[in-house]
Amino acid sequence: MNTRQLIKAVLLATSLLTATACPGNPDPDPDPGNPTGPGNPTGPGGETPLPTDRNDPNNATKDTDCDGLSDKTEFEVLYEGKQTHPGLADTDKDGLPDGLEVGVTEAVTGTNCTITPDASTAVNTSPVNADTDGDGLPDGVEDANHNGKVDDDETHPLLVDTDCDGLRDGPTSGDVKGEDQNGNGIREATETDPRRFDTDGDGISDGVELGVTQNLDAANCSGIFRPDVNPGSTTDPTNPDSDGDGVADGAEDNNQNGGKDPGELDPTDGTDASGPAGQVCTADNLRPVVFKSEEGADIKLALPPTFTEVTQIKSGDEVKGLIGYDSTTKVAFLAFRTTPPAGATDPLGDEEALQPAIASKGALRNRIAQTFKTWEGFEAVQANYDQAGTSTDLKRRTDQLVDALLPGSTGRLSSAAAGVTGDFRLQTLFVHRSNQSLVVLIAVAPLTGVTGGNRSTPAAFSVKDLSDGSALAQFGEPTAAQCELFTIPISKVDFIFVVDDSGSMGTSQQSLAATAQSAANALNASSLDWRMALVTTSYHLGAPGSSNVGRVRQFTRNVNKVKAWLTQNSKCSSATPGTCSGVPTTPEPATCPGTDDPSEGVNGGCWVGLAGSGNEGLLGAARKVVDDMTPGTEPGAAESGLKARKDAQLVVILLGDADDQTHNYSTTKANCGSGGTKDKAGSECESVENFKSFFGNRLETEEPTNKTKKQITVHGIVCPSGQVCGCTSGTCNLSNSTREFNPQPIGGVSQLRHAAVVNATGGVLGSILDTASIETSMEAIIVDAIGNAGYKTLKPPIGASIKVAAENVRDPAVCKTGNDIPRNTVNGFDFDGSARTLSFFGACRPATESTKVAVSYQYWVDQVKDPNGGTPCEDDPKYSPTEPDHCEGPTLGCNESGDQCVCKPDCGGTCGVGTTCNMATCSCDPILS
Repeated sequence: MNTRQLIKAVLLATSLLTATACPGNPDPDPDPGNPTGPGNPTGPGGETPLPTDRNDPNNATKDTDCDGLSDKTEFEVLYEGKQTHPGLADTDKDGLPDGLEVGVTEAVTGTNCTITPDASTAVNTSPVNADTDGDGLPDGVEDANHNGKVDDDETHPLLVDTDCDGLRDGPTSGDVKGEDQNGNGIREATETDPRRFDTDGDGISDGVELGVTQNLDAANCSGIFRPDVNPGSTTDPTNPDSDGDGVADGAEDNNQNGGKDPGELDPTDGTDASGPAGQVCTADNLRPVVFKSEEGADIKLALPPTFTEVTQIKSGDEVKGLIGYDSTTKVAFLAFRTTPPAGATDPLGDEEALQPAIASKGALRNRIAQTFKTWEGFEAVQANYDQAGTSTDLKRRTDQLVDALLPGSTGRLSSAAAGVTGDFRLQTLFVHRSNQSLVVLIAVAPLTGVTGGNRSTPAAFSVKDLSDGSALAQFGEPTAAQCELFTIPISKVDFIFVVDDSGSMGTSQQSLAATAQSAANALNASSLDWRMALVTTSYHLGAPGSSNVGRVRQFTRNVNKVKAWLTQNSKCSSATPGTCSGVPTTPEPATCPGTDDPSEGVNGGCWVGLAGSGNEGLLGAARKVVDDMTPGTEPGAAESGLKARKDAQLVVILLGDADDQTHNYSTTKANCGSGGTKDKAGSECESVENFKSFFGNRLETEEPTNKTKKQITVHGIVCPSGQVCGCTSGTCNLSNSTREFNPQPIGGVSQLRHAAVVNATGGVLGSILDTASIETSMEAIIVDAIGNAGYKTLKPPIGASIKVAAENVRDPAVCKTGNDIPRNTVNGFDFDGSARTLSFFGACRPATESTKVAVSYQYWVDQVKDPNGGTPCEDDPKYSPTEPDHCEGPTLGCNESGDQCVCKPDCGGTCGVGTTCNMATCSCDPILS
């Protein structure tokens, strides 16, 4: 891939030439017919020019020196105030013919000359200046193959600093440091490479390693050049490990700024790679990954080395993607690039449109989905399903998915069976790079191999790393190694459940209660300080629909109390005063305010009941309780059961089988009022956009309107789009009149208000259809909360490459591998690729908040800027492989669809005084008075 395409430099390769007719200008050759006459110069190399005659009337059809310029042109045209010599093919003796330098593509008509045509007329150099850009390298050295084009292995003759590292392409000159010290165009072992920002690949630019602080080309290198913050300390840009301690310079200086910041090793000190850092950060201790990539599909994958079977998926001769299998973990995957489905403009639309094709190979259940931005900034959704296929082999199911999604393609897994069968867990990733480019990745594993007691197996982490975005990049994205030292302070999370307390919710409430213990176990195993509170959909109603109006079941860490809120018929007991009935009493009983005390709602603050309003307002109740609980108690102050903690992350979890029907602030309207039915929202509900603004839209830069002014993640365990829920009798379908209010999709686009807010805040969107769905949803919500509270890495790690060590662990008798903490959510660490965070669990948690921890990983470097992959406008006749706009000359640019070179607005600003841009011809026409 072209170096210029890997950096953001705007290479305005405008001609430095001014072509004007010049009668009366000095003649450089007073007597061309007499080469030895007075005033007749010799060539720059001492050679004698061929004889020419400026008065020859046939000069327009003569090219004496066969450089591609007619003798007439050479006698009359000025370049930078100078003329080329009609008797010298290379006037400035830079190795390039004069015609090639000014963009000539055909020999002068009427001559028998054979010329080298200019392969890129947009890159014109000066025929009278051997070093057009003044970087110390002659133009002919920079254009090494003398074809007029900047090829991949060449420096740019119009840029003093081709790679934008702050070093000029040629030799050092005075205080300006250079790269090609002998000016021969060849990179010697002791030189840095002027074509590479980071010659030794250690993650630090050559300029930073050599102490450069000034940008040599602010116009073209803005946003790319990095100044050295400590120029007095330098490293070797030709050696990735300057101090020889086994840790790459860029991993030691982990923000690559040239200074030693807190939490960094010193790349000039060979003795500091000890303790946890030495255990995981040295080259010998890095966790290996392998890379598989395809240019046509614009896919690069980072995989564990155990993925030994990886095959191309092809449509004809075109590579569409990859399919692979790991016989060690029994995990398979398929990854491909395609055009987004018609009408889909975001990854949720992509996923919903392709879901039927996936389901055609086996029924899907327990869907959860979560939107996020990939490490490169692309919109993405991670959607997980359980898929039926009890007798189907794992490899054959993976093949079937390729059949469904890429019909007619070739390239499948080997015929040898995996030896394991379904049902299957599909963990999928949909990355909407643009409206022309969608990347789909599906990791496939036996359901029992990655769930339940196997949630911490290598297979479970493998499918997670494949589907969370950390394993995927564009073709050509480089990687580097990173080492970070940090400590883990205790993070705080306050969960607020908002639960539908209407008559259809009995089973769903009970199913949520069943997940409480596993949720608490996961939270307790982590480093989180958590609390939970609950309100119902009656909370915000002005007119009481039940005595849950205005009542909060207050923040608690007692899991039995949470169970009691959701356990049918649990009451504040008279037999055992102050405790809720019907739930376990160990490790502590569920306390309640009293049998006849309604301060925390019905049933003495135990079960929330089913007497609430049938016009459910989950979003309205959530907004009202957040208003009432915030801004919250100050850090260090006594906790309040009715107030959130200011230093805690606030998380809202919705549980309801009907969509939101909130009207204004403290009322609801059935089916959203006027014009509404159970399948279509009326016009009187509170705008979804107002709820997005309140909780915080992750796609917007505006500050949320809630009192905390921080984004609040809203998760939803709700009725899925396209389904109906809450039927109190019969089969629950569209013909069942007892179904709840759940607007149906229009044109394939979800109309659900809950889903819109959950997706906007980046929450988990789960299903309330059955107990298994609710359990799967809660598991994902807790994992997300733990992940978001973890240590955020400085760079985007490749999940499979992460290795962690701690100075001390919580229980070394159980966690015996503190120098290589295992990936495990019981006793170990986990990584969340979408949040880019590390979390620690159980005995392998750092011993204290001040315990030093080290992590090493490989990370992606975002250098490919074209979201559509390949090369835009490649089939257009005016395509240029060396220009950032992919089209020849300063006036043309590639259109938005990426298939045609078109005139830039105002001809790219190239028209001078007295001219105007003619957009029809893309030319600067004289303004006629």
